[in-house]
Amino acid sequence: MMIQFYLLTNAFLYLLFTVWCLIKNENSARFLGYGFINNTGKVEYLTIYTGLQLGFTVFLSIAAFKEEMRFTALVFLVCLYLGIMLTRTSAAVYFGHLDKATYWVGGLEYALGIWGLVLLLCKSK
Repeated sequence: MMIQFYLLTNAFLYLLFTVWCLIKNENSARFLGYGFINNTGKVEYLTIYTGLQLGFTVFLSIAAFKEEMRFTALVFLVCLYLGIMLTRTSAAVYFGHLDKATYWVGGLEYALGIWGLVLLLCKSK
């Protein structure tokens, strides 16, 4: 039940982020520290920040309601967040002088990553 809730929480957050990036792409990009040089940049931003994350939303939603997929989805998210956490932390330490948005987004990623790792460790015992 807890894994299902975790998957649905992630799906909901990815959906919110997808909609925000789709509807307010210039604002969301600026918040994240991106700027568009041309339409190619907009297409790439929308592809990753809406297309990829919409795919996550759909996958996680399906997995939440298909018990046989829950563990795989949990492992996927833990791997995803561990990679994000490692990269964000090392890049932040290297570059320094970050906007508050980096801390907000990173804090959310860390919380979701640690939550997933705890669920995975509990499930594996």
